[in-house]
Amino acid sequence: MKRIRKTHPPREFLNWINTQIESGLEHTYTALEGKPEHSALKKKLLKEQGYLCAYTGLSIASETSHIEHLKPQTVCKNVENPELYRYLDDIEYRNMVACFPKDGGDISYGYGAPVKGSWWNESEFVSPCQEDCEKRFSYKMAGKVSPVDENDIAAKKTIEVIGLNARSLLDKRKSKILGFFGIGKNSSNKPLSKLKAQEFLNTIGKPDSSGKLTEFCFVYEQLLPRYINSIK
Repeated sequence: MKRIRKTHPPREFLNWINTQIESGLEHTYTALEGKPEHSALKKKLLKEQGYLCAYTGLSIASETSHIEHLKPQTVCKNVENPELYRYLDDIEYRNMVACFPKDGGDISYGYGAPVKGSWWNESEFVSPCQEDCEKRFSYKMAGKVSPVDENDIAAKKTIEVIGLNARSLLDKRKSKILGFFGIGKNSSNKPLSKLKAQEFLNTIGKPDSSGKLTEFCFVYEQLLPRYINSIK
């Protein structure tokens, strides 16, 4: 999980909220969908995240992602009166991220935002917006992710709820890792040299000229020091 440093909402989005409020109109996320301001919002989220899925680290674009509520919309509803929304949760910029896939309800992939669905327990969820989120997960060359601290209940639950070790995602991560390091019998790349590994360690976590981060860059950042230390 790559930490997301939330910045400021796009001006179009804020203007829409203010206009809706001043006009006495509904200013919920549902009312926003399909509007140009919704597209501007997604564009800003993608840029803010370096075009990586907030939960999985997969590379995403506008056409392969949806806007995800960290605290689900169903939980944003007022418990005493379900018809009323706690607007600051429903359209709160800090509660929204971009995630794979395009259809936020498509559970066929077996992992990510769709399988998290409406689950919510703030004390058992590691948010990608938390300052320490990257330090709470440990990755193996074989693609598996585990809590750094075996007693970290929230990290364990987050892995389970998002399906971060779902077979298809684990296999994708493993394939990318082995290809990156040039190891494994099926790798077509030469083994990464110590010098090149050291160079990558200084650059892999930085976006390219188009603002995009390398898919699973946070995994490589963690594995590179171990790989470097293993080379004599």
